[in-house]
Amino acid sequence: MMIAAGFTQGAGDYLFVGRHGVFYDRQGRDWDAVVTSLVENPISLRQAFWSPYKKFVRLIDELVAKRAAAADAAANDRLTTAANLVVHADKVAADKVALEQGKAPPPPKKMDVGTVAAIGVGVGAISGALAAVVAGLAKIAWWQYPLVLVGLVLIISLPAVVIAWLKLRQRNLGPILDANGWAINGRVKINIPFGTALTGLATLPPGAQRSLADPYEDKEAAAKRRQLIAFVVALLLAALAIRLDQPRRGQYIWQSPPAVAAPVVVPAVPPTAPPPAKSSALRRTGHDVSVASK
Repeated sequence: MMIAAGFTQGAGDYLFVGRHGVFYDRQGRDWDAVVTSLVENPISLRQAFWSPYKKFVRLIDELVAKRAAAADAAANDRLTTAANLVVHADKVAADKVALEQGKAPPPPKKMDVGTVAAIGVGVGAISGALAAVVAGLAKIAWWQYPLVLVGLVLIISLPAVVIAWLKLRQRNLGPILDANGWAINGRVKINIPFGTALTGLATLPPGAQRSLADPYEDKEAAAKRRQLIAFVVALLLAALAIRLDQPRRGQYIWQSPPAVAAPVVVPAVPPTAPPPAKSSALRRTGHDVSVASK
């Protein structure tokens, strides 16, 4: 039989066509189930908040897979070319003789100038954007970094959350009941408490405990990962300490100290002698002048 089931709780990252599962009917009987069709819609605001980052990671995985497939195809082409050279060695020798007789080989393909210019413009734009971001971060205070991070997260996730909120308000159970053979002529809206009651998440049995110890863990890889995390944390703490110490010192440790002018030494000037008293009589004899005090 065909049924329509609504997932109104949890996450839909591992729901795909062909996924096997178990369906329990109202009598408690279990049925082997297979997903044959899937209509994607937001399940919760929490899933919508993290959906942009999951899409980004999924896109990176797809690009890496495409790159690996392209590299594998190129390797197969090189192997095919080498095999053709081995098989058609006589034809290669004939081509070599024709080349020695003066027949020029076809010119190699060159990259278009427009493509090179477009790549240069793209690299320049990305470099300019990164430089502007770094310069802007260098001008703000250390306590503003968390605010910048929160703002960036909100810019990325807030549109997805708003769209999911609008769609969650329009959830209707009527089409699902119609697909299961019921006749529902009205709208049966699904709010958050009702949706939570419709889909139950698996939980541990009473008295059970979850063990996070992996007996098959790669000890060497785990140790290297912990060392890398500790190194990154140490770098961040050092950068924060330098940032906090900068207002007190007035400069960073990698900056040269400001130039200080040398002190100017002013020589001591001896006191001037008092002016002579005015004379009451002057006697001029030739070029000599004699002073007679009264």
